[in-house]
Amino acid sequence: MTRIELPFPLPVSACFENVPKIGRRATARYREWTNEALWMIKAQKPQKFAGEVSISIGLVAPDKRARDADNTLKCCLDALVKSGVIKDDSNKYVRRVTVQWVPAGAPCVVLISEYEDLAA
Repeated sequence: MTRIELPFPLPVSACFENVPKIGRRATARYREWTNEALWMIKAQKPQKFAGEVSISIGLVAPDKRARDADNTLKCCLDALVKSGVIKDDSNKYVRRVTVQWVPAGAPCVVLISEYEDLAA
């Protein structure tokens, strides 16, 4: 199992903007978050996964506002792909994803392991 700490992920609504005649593009805020996340991943020297994986994400809310945990997945998974930790974030490779709120610790902790089919 590999453990990676990341900055608290942005919600999907903060990641992209629609630009007339261009289409959807990443916001400056998302590009900055991604850059910070990639440097953090590089510094931690995580194991790389070529096959199917299970991913568990633990989040520490930065404040008392209500938040949707599922809106944080895009940032996390995209950073794992861009850094080369996982090959792709499609269902071909990411076979299980769980996310939970934890009371304390790093803002975002990602645990990655080789996938084991528990239903088989």
